Amino acid sequence: SCLNSVLNSNTPLEIVIIDNASTDTTVRLLQERYPTVSLFQNVKNLGFASGVNLGLKYFLKKGGFDYILLLNPDTLVLKNLIEELIKPYAFDRNIGITGPIITYVHKKSKIWFAGGYFNKLFCFSRHLFMDKNTSTLHIKSGKTDFITGGCMMIKREVIDKVGLFDEKYFLYFEDVFFSTKVQKQGYACHLVAKPLVSHLVSAVTGEAGSNRMTPLRSYYFARNPLLYIRGEVRGFLKLSNIFGQLFIRLPYYSFQMLKRRDFHSFISYLKGLRDGFL
Repeated sequence: SCLNSVLNSNTPLEIVIIDNASTDTTVRLLQERYPTVSLFQNVKNLGFASGVNLGLKYFLKKGGFDYILLLNPDTLVLKNLIEELIKPYAFDRNIGITGPIITYVHKKSKIWFAGGYFNKLFCFSRHLFMDKNTSTLHIKSGKTDFITGGCMMIKREVIDKVGLFDEKYFLYFEDVFFSTKVQKQGYACHLVAKPLVSHLVSAVTGEAGSNRMTPLRSYYFARNPLLYIRGEVRGFLKLSNIFGQLFIRLPYYSFQMLKRRDFHSFISYLKGLRDGFL
């Protein structure tokens, strides 16, 4: 469904699919039904960042592209998505990444992403306007702290300057930390305030259509911010960031998981904290 919606785009494009060692019939179906689409098969699941980087390297080597769009496979896009994401670049050369409002597949008026907020003091992020109704809000296009990797249009020169996604995160937060790295180089993240994409949400790593924590999600939610803090943060901010993990994020997610008696996710979160500190 995702691929069909992309192929219906108004804009000429080349599509590359990165398959992270799926164990179902995905590869066979793609080869049979979409022989003109480039397909890369990993022998094992290398994670989101490594998969994305494989696609980015392909386009960087091939050349001839000004923009590269990253898209999750559990999304559906409108046919004018690409042209709408490219438009802002013509008016502001400092824009490095664009992304649209994303709603839920089964609730097209309900927001999943409409800009991102990243708290640098305590190192936590959140989607703005999540679960709000698009008809009740007037969201403006403009700068935002990050663009979700679920649908992210990157200017080619940005990748040349700041590099690829950091593969140590494996899953979750790569988009937030990549956006932060891009902004440190003087580029802006820009929200296109139009609901151009719908997302099934957690179709791969959790309960489809849900933002609930699962053991897999919990582990990386706990571990990855600590990896970022260890590698990228210095001075007083490092202390305040660690405080945020232990006294803001840990109580918040623990309450959610224990309230549901989801002890498996809670234990996974604690393991993530342990591995993040080691």
